[in-house]
Amino acid sequence: MTTLTKVSVPIQAARRAPQPATQQRNDRIRVAVLGCGQIADAHLSQLQRIRCADVVGVCDAHEDLAYQAAARFGVSQYTHLDALLSEARPDVVHIATPAHTHAQLAMQLLQAGCHVYVEKPFTLDVHEADAVLRVASETGLQVCVGHDQLFDPMWLRARRMVEAGAIGKVRHVESILGYPLDGKFGALVANDPNHWVRRLPGGLFQNTISHPLYRITDFLADEEPVLVGNWLRRGDFDFPTELHMALEGAEVSGSLTFSTRIPPQRITQIYGSTGTLWIDFDGQVIRRMARPRMPGAFAKLEMPLRHFTESCGNLTRNLWRFACGEIHYFAGMKNLFEAFYQSILTGSAPPVPVAEMRRVTSLMDQLFAHCRAQEKGGRA
Repeated sequence: MTTLTKVSVPIQAARRAPQPATQQRNDRIRVAVLGCGQIADAHLSQLQRIRCADVVGVCDAHEDLAYQAAARFGVSQYTHLDALLSEARPDVVHIATPAHTHAQLAMQLLQAGCHVYVEKPFTLDVHEADAVLRVASETGLQVCVGHDQLFDPMWLRARRMVEAGAIGKVRHVESILGYPLDGKFGALVANDPNHWVRRLPGGLFQNTISHPLYRITDFLADEEPVLVGNWLRRGDFDFPTELHMALEGAEVSGSLTFSTRIPPQRITQIYGSTGTLWIDFDGQVIRRMARPRMPGAFAKLEMPLRHFTESCGNLTRNLWRFACGEIHYFAGMKNLFEAFYQSILTGSAPPVPVAEMRRVTSLMDQLFAHCRAQEKGGRA
């Protein structure tokens, strides 16, 4: 899963007026990346695929991190944000720093005249989110959060199938994230009691759980669904490592599982009134499950044949995408970047609605508060 490297960037930048979309240079976007940890590589690699984007610099207070990112992607490096803003003059800055820095940096960049893309999670809590969104409104600039899996080709295809009535009316969404702690970043978090992730209000979960959560909220519209569940400690760890939560809305329910005891995976099942869609983001596969049409023993032949035909379709589709160079882990990130830049250039609404940025942040607050209350033996 995506990870961040701790960054502390001094800023003393003077405010500059934002350029109206109609005055953008040749309808291109000047982009800078703030924070040069692991996730910055994903940003920079996807930015190379976007025709309207010109990467004008990377910035990190750790000079070695800024240097390696700049060297690999052939861009200018900075160790002070004020220098980046005054010299590179980006239209958009991507914030790829640790979560606890997001709100303050976003507000400073907006006040300096830049549109802002913020890696997930958007902010530490809904109060910080409100502050950022208020500054964005006051400055007339756009903010986007990294809900990139909603723009993954598999999710976009699943969405089209749902809208076409392939599974009837959506009733329930099950979202699973496998996050083993023996990975490179997970091991750092597990072995360092002072790691910044361990100090987040939601601990280990807060850095990544927005991904499986917003896959549920894409269909569950409630502001305050009923929550049932808890987080748990497993093994020898001295912090919660497992989270299981049911969300009960007025029309749609959801179940969210974050587990460190299963292989890495990003799986979502969308249950409808007439069928189910099974989406595997890593395998780039969608399966549709529905009741057999044929009676009795014939159904035992119909279902395997249906699954075989569907598998052939998935294979053919992925072979074509592979041949076209369109299969890559962060394809959704590229699509979201492009949609965000087009919203800036055209003055249209951002691809992730402001209300949804706030709602997901608020739901994370509610989820973590519920888990803390359950852990203490009380009620949320």
